[in-house]
Amino acid sequence: MRRAVRHAEEERVVSNRNLAILAGVLGICVALALTNPTSREYGTFLQVQLGLAVTRMDQSLSGQERAMMQSLYATQGTKLIELVLQKYTQRRNFGLFCLFESRVLEQKVVVVGVASRFIPVEGVEEATVKLGQLVSTLRR
Repeated sequence: MRRAVRHAEEERVVSNRNLAILAGVLGICVALALTNPTSREYGTFLQVQLGLAVTRMDQSLSGQERAMMQSLYATQGTKLIELVLQKYTQRRNFGLFCLFESRVLEQKVVVVGVASRFIPVEGVEEATVKLGQLVSTLRR
């Protein structure tokens, strides 16, 4: 009889532990779903990345050329990002995360969005290099 009672108590403890683990996993899934990034947030990420690329652009450019590019980005950057989002970006929503695929300067850019964060997977650095090359060709 004591063994049966002890066994029933152990099953309850295991059952409670399993229930707590399940509740924790469900809580994480809900949190990820609620913080799944939107296309607008991805646009902000792209704008920041492009702004950093403009800031880091080729140091062989004169100060005047760099200032011109920064001014051009400041006035037209938002329009460029909107165009990329509307025409050249595909968002695949997997519920807990999103996969964003864009074409930026003829370069495929792949970014995973999860928990309100963005993780570049492919093409971000290459797009930055292409921007630098574009700036170099403009100055010639």
